[in-house]
Amino acid sequence: MSRRNILEVIEDIQKLLTKEKELSVKAISEKIGSQWETTIKALEFMKKINLVKEKQGKQTYKVERLFRLR
Repeated sequence: MSRRNILEVIEDIQKLLTKEKELSVKAISEKIGSQWETTIKALEFMKKINLVKEKQGKQTYKVERLFRLR
């Protein structure tokens, strides 16, 4: 698998979140075919520039992070 540019990952996340209402980091990374570390970095950047909004989901051993577009 070739490396993808972080901007391509951000574009894919934005396209996905326009179709879906709210998704977890794991669901986003699986649907766009990216590693979860890269997905988290992209989502943190998008959160910093106010493109996405984050809320906490259910809590098991780790708190689930849910993201949606603003």
